[in-house]
Amino acid sequence: MSFLNIACEKLNNITSDVPDADGKVKIYDDWAETYDEVQIGSGYKGPENAANIFSSYLANTDARILDFACGTGRVAGELFKLGYRNIDGLDASQKSLDVAAKKNIMNELICVWVDDKTLKIASDSYDGLVCVGGFMPGQLHSDCFDEWIRIVKPGGIIVNVLRQQWIDEYPPYANNQLEDDVKKTRAFDEMGTN
Repeated sequence: MSFLNIACEKLNNITSDVPDADGKVKIYDDWAETYDEVQIGSGYKGPENAANIFSSYLANTDARILDFACGTGRVAGELFKLGYRNIDGLDASQKSLDVAAKKNIMNELICVWVDDKTLKIASDSYDGLVCVGGFMPGQLHSDCFDEWIRIVKPGGIIVNVLRQQWIDEYPPYANNQLEDDVKKTRAFDEMGTN
């Protein structure tokens, strides 16, 4: 089976076959040791693209960054290649975090399933936050936006990368719903429409 087929099968399992958080975490835990190989082999470029976009908005390589839904640390690895050294990671899969820890590129690793609860992270802790692949059916939803805004300093950068497929097909994201939810956040209210 090709890497692309394996990646598609895992993605299908995560997004449709498993209804609860524990089941989804188990899939990622079981996949952790081969995740990078499969994703790279399948040609997935989300981490590289996100790191490049992120660096174009936040050039200060001393900035404190949170890789949200970091998995095995692929995005952090790309940021590290660009000179960033003050990166923390957050993910629900402890085994994925264990793989990330072996790379020695992130400072703090936080294991938590994110829902609508307040994270145990101080307000205004980060200069930037990047999330790649966390938004898909059954995983992150817009209820985390206010929390992102709380933990990122005013004027900080947030980059969220997700598949166009989910924006087009998944009801909580489709028909501009995700964009509309951003407009309902505290930060958007403070910023206005300018």
